[in-house]
Formats: sequence, structure tokens, C-alpha cells
Amino acid sequence: MDTGKTCTYVRRHVGGRIEELRERSGVSQTQLAKMIPMNRTYYNDLVLGKANPTLDKLVKIADSLDVPLTELFFGLGDVPPHQLVEYDGTEGARATQARERS
Repeated sequence: MDTGKTCTYVRRHVGGRIEELRERSGVSQTQLAKMIPMNRTYYNDLVLGKANPTLDKLVKIADSLDVPLTELFFGLGDVPPHQLVEYDGTEGARATQARERS
């Protein structure tokens, strides 16, 4: 099974959630990057879904933002990852439904 597009979708979603939670907490990109620690270039790649963060990095980010780890994945719904996107690169109906239920 090719998971490339699914993984890209999940990375972009998680990156967007990190940026949203960071803005909500009032922490600057530079401050969060120092708290983790990571450089701002990596942070930018992370929020754009270009970086593939380790679980350790995600735990540090959640701790730094004072949110549960599950908040980083909020909105992905309750479907298996392969059902999040269709393999032509567009969101599948189940992904849209999953987000609407969240």
C-alpha cells in the first residue's frame, strides 16, 4: 500500500494544528523553537508538512504548548489513515466527514 500521500496529508494537518495552537497560546515561532529546541527553518518545514517530526519532538511541542498530545491530531477523525485522502491527492469524502464530526 502506498502511504505517501496519506502521510503528507497527516503531516500538513498536524503542522497546521501546531501553528494554530502556537498562535492561540501567544507563543512566537522563535520562542517555541527555543523551547523544543529546534531551529526556525525546521519549524517552518514542520508547520508546512515538509518535515517528518519524531514522536519525541511532538511530545516536546505538546508540552511546550501545554496541550494534550491528542490536540496535535485533532480533526483527523476516527477513520484509518488510508481513508483520509484519496490517492489522486484530493480529500476523500470520509476525511471531510471525519473533520465535520470532530
